[in-house]
Amino acid sequence: MTDVAAAIQDAWTELRIHRGRVLMSLIGVTVAIAALTASVAVGELARSTLLVSMEASGGRPATVTMYVTPASTDAPSAEQHLAALGAIDAAVERYRVEYASARTSASLTIGGQGMGVQVEGVDPDFAVMRHLGVADGRFLVESDRARLAPAVVVNRGVLDALGGGGMDAHRTVELGGTTAVVVGVVDRGLGDDWPQAWMLPTDVVRVADAAGQAGMISGMQLEAWVPESMADDGVRMLSQDIRSALPGSSVDGNRQDWQAFEGYDPLLPLQLTLVGTAVVILLLGALGLITVAVVSIRQRVRELGIRRAFGASRSRIFVAVMLESVVGTVVAGATGIAICIFAYRLPVVQETLTQGIGGVVLPGFPMGAAVTGLLVSAAVGAIAGSIPATIAVRSKVIEAIRF
Repeated sequence: MTDVAAAIQDAWTELRIHRGRVLMSLIGVTVAIAALTASVAVGELARSTLLVSMEASGGRPATVTMYVTPASTDAPSAEQHLAALGAIDAAVERYRVEYASARTSASLTIGGQGMGVQVEGVDPDFAVMRHLGVADGRFLVESDRARLAPAVVVNRGVLDALGGGGMDAHRTVELGGTTAVVVGVVDRGLGDDWPQAWMLPTDVVRVADAAGQAGMISGMQLEAWVPESMADDGVRMLSQDIRSALPGSSVDGNRQDWQAFEGYDPLLPLQLTLVGTAVVILLLGALGLITVAVVSIRQRVRELGIRRAFGASRSRIFVAVMLESVVGTVVAGATGIAICIFAYRLPVVQETLTQGIGGVVLPGFPMGAAVTGLLVSAAVGAIAGSIPATIAVRSKVIEAIRF
């Protein structure tokens, strides 16, 4: 450890002595590492955004879905819908599925304007399974089942249809002739221009039945988030239980999340693009550093010869010269990363990355990108420094002193 520390100290001393020469070469490295870090950071943000988008539409891996079709060929009654819900709840409780949600929907009128709104019947776990967050208030909870007036979560489109304003201006809303209590507001930006609402499945059935539209309710579904290794068994066991509880009904199941499609990786093009960009950036930065390092080592032949004459070994010279590049590139990389983090926090950059969509909050700067930048800067320094270090140790002592 003492030798390593001494070598690093020697490298830092050389950088300070030759800081004018080193500065110009490290500016290119700083820009290259900053560009690489920014590329990796944007890639990670895009990857996480794409994953959240896919999981919001198809569920988290592994999400299995059961489709329940009543035995009757006529429009299902409210009793049949409630029976299907009972069978679904019993199956979920039996297998102790941690995250599961029954799901149905109905088109109901909103307010006294006769405007239609799509109301989804979901359980509280649906928000976690589908990344559905609220901008104001809260999502549905288990205690809402005991309410006399049904609880409802609406989106911004519903509030706009009612004349605008926030949740404070619309504590209740009339859906299908039934007064519901607004407990939360969803605002996903451009995706919430059209009116949409969420209620507990039993409340959807009762509200639609009171409005005389029980037959217009969509078929009951069960979405269950299970371990990926148990996806196939989960489909089989859940469908068997629901089918046995509803004689004559048809129950079909499959896996819906994006990882269910074998051989399809929507993130592969993004990853390949980022890898290609990183390779080009690193090549440009490394070539500039190698050029300056080789030229500078030719100017230091006499200095290195004198150090050899005073007993410095070949390995010590090699490590010292190489570490000059490593220490320099690490400092340059840290500077580039700091520039990226500072730029990422600027309001104009945040607005550009979110495309001005309201309610979207970017996460913190990805630490993986910063770590990658530091590791790559050290690797570039080691590779770029090995070439002039090799030239330095191959010089003969007598010729070096006479140079």
